[in-house]
Amino acid sequence: MRSAVSTGGDGSALGPAARRVLADEVADALREAITTGRFEPGQRLIEHELATQLAVSRGPVREALSRLSQEGLVVVDRHRGASVATLSGDDADQIYSLRTALEELAVEWLCRLATSADFDRIEQVLARFGDLPRPLTRQAIAALDVDFHDAIFRASHHEPVCRAWAGLRSQVYLYLVQLGAHDDEFTTGWHDRHGRLLRVLRTRKSTAAVKATSVMVEAGHRS
Repeated sequence: MRSAVSTGGDGSALGPAARRVLADEVADALREAITTGRFEPGQRLIEHELATQLAVSRGPVREALSRLSQEGLVVVDRHRGASVATLSGDDADQIYSLRTALEELAVEWLCRLATSADFDRIEQVLARFGDLPRPLTRQAIAALDVDFHDAIFRASHHEPVCRAWAGLRSQVYLYLVQLGAHDDEFTTGWHDRHGRLLRVLRTRKSTAAVKATSVMVEAGHRS
């Protein structure tokens, strides 16, 4: 990999940037493997095996696992090492209590600040439902679901809330794949439910939009 290290105006070298870039790539690869189900819940993630598979040293793998631990996708135990997170019912309750609070706040701000372009981007995510391969899978619907709500958060133009959501979204996806998104109604009914939510959001009526969002999030938690 070409080095990303550069020099400042005074000629001094800056950081080990190349290693951080490599760790980003490793984290992306492991995140995809976890969220697509190639790594099972509870499966051990052994550094030297991952390093061999990815053709990297153990340092970037260790850094990537630490990052994924912060995202809630990996559990790191000092004695047993790293493993794929397995969400319990209590974990889900905590994740969704935070998600509800964040998304209700995001929708309040969306009603105030969203532009026509913001609504168009949400609509574009909704339209991608028709392009999903059939039969529908929980992984595909979960990914589209998170993208849809990403667009809602961006439309809020509330940066702290967006950052908080960014730290939670991987766990929401993992929940939908591991514990939710299993029944046919979640997959086949996804488009209609989210289309109704978008129509409410477009009215910019904050009380109605927050209520509709809360109902949507709770329905996803029960799926």
